[in-house]
Amino acid sequence: MTDGSGGDNGVLWPLVRALMRVGCLNDLSSRNLVIRILGDELGDPLTVDEYPQTTTHLFSLVHACRQRPDGLAKLLVVLERLEPGSTAMGDVRRVISEMIVYDTISPEDRRQLFTLLSGVVIPDIGDIYRFVAGEAALDLPEQTTYQELFRALETLNANVQGIPKPIVFVEHLANRVRLDLAVELQRWVSGQAGKLGLEAELVKLREQVAMTAVRKPPQRSDGYVVFQIERAGPSGEAYRIATWKQLDVTEGWHPERSADIHAATLSEMQFRVAEVIESVESEWAQFEPTIRLEFLLSTELLNLDVDQWQWETESRFPEPMGCRFLVSIRSLERMKARKWHRAWYIRWKELKTQVDQNNGVTRGGGYQNRSNAHQALRELVAHFERSPAVVSLILSSPPAGTTYTDEISIALRAGIPMIIWHRSDCDAEEFGAAVENILYEANDRHLLDRVRLVRANAYADGLGPQHVGGQLTILWDDPERMVIPEGVPA
Repeated sequence: MTDGSGGDNGVLWPLVRALMRVGCLNDLSSRNLVIRILGDELGDPLTVDEYPQTTTHLFSLVHACRQRPDGLAKLLVVLERLEPGSTAMGDVRRVISEMIVYDTISPEDRRQLFTLLSGVVIPDIGDIYRFVAGEAALDLPEQTTYQELFRALETLNANVQGIPKPIVFVEHLANRVRLDLAVELQRWVSGQAGKLGLEAELVKLREQVAMTAVRKPPQRSDGYVVFQIERAGPSGEAYRIATWKQLDVTEGWHPERSADIHAATLSEMQFRVAEVIESVESEWAQFEPTIRLEFLLSTELLNLDVDQWQWETESRFPEPMGCRFLVSIRSLERMKARKWHRAWYIRWKELKTQVDQNNGVTRGGGYQNRSNAHQALRELVAHFERSPAVVSLILSSPPAGTTYTDEISIALRAGIPMIIWHRSDCDAEEFGAAVENILYEANDRHLLDRVRLVRANAYADGLGPQHVGGQLTILWDDPERMVIPEGVPA
């Protein structure tokens, strides 16, 4: 077990103990002579803090060697010349060889790895460590960090293929995490193996790991990216974007939150969102998922035309993300308001039942509101209370951007999971026809995919916002896939 400071001291002590048994390092004058010879071998003097105690002086020597790219290797060369064939040198040679392997993993690569593993909980992590370490496994405390496990493995010899055990450990971890993180961990392992020239050995290792834990990624599974967008800054003109991602939800909903993104303008926000989408396309490509992009928006931002933002940061032929992906919005207000969640769950269950049985919403499941006037809103509240089968609302006008004062706020409170509107003219005849096909047509396409096709048709016609597909927003809000917004108790 190493010290808890996060430094490399725990890695240095095995070499210090081995050097204490080397005859030419037993007294101060002999150690200083070795240091001068070592400086000559390195090409310039080696600065080592001098201490009268052998242990502390040797620790200072080892630490100084660690600061030079070839310091440990040159130390071994010098000692082999001064103490050829001695028993003590066998231990020194072994420890330095292991430490040189340790140094092959750069600080940057370590930071990348532990960032990937931050917050990841693997119940059988101790079993994985003991399996990789074998009989040489140290007895570690129950509450042990990934860094501590990593360092413990770095003190052990490589496996039979010659791959350092920390890298073997990470390969096993990749078989215990969700698919998108597994891709990143295996990419990290491949990078380390490539630097060590162990690509062929890695292939054999992966075959062995597959035999102990077969894990086939499901093809054509759903992948989710949730963007929570809120205004930020004193003027409210900047934006903060929180992002959650998950590939494959067959084992439950446990999305990974990425670092928040800050954008000074709307155009910068669109660019940063496109960066995330490009990254997901690259990371998930081999699994061929159906990618869903969900925008968790505050009430004032519900009418943002997010589906019309281009999905690439640069393109000679920009394509709106709504043509390529299943794009929908979600309500930040409702996700925060737990007093509304009971009705939300009930109507979501009803929506799933209707879609499963009819490949669409039943006629009684959709409701077309005709006015946003005060009396009409009272009637809308009463209709929802009388009609538990209503799961979808077609708005009479776009959201006004104020909480609790319009039909969309009433629908959110009533638990309506699907809300559709035209961003500028909900009375447009073509909008009504499009909604008719999206909600009630019985075919095998998912309702969100029907929306995607309407948007693709708009792009094909080149009419932009003049086509209903360029103005169509759908709120598709699944209470079974919550993300907990900042400031809301878990």
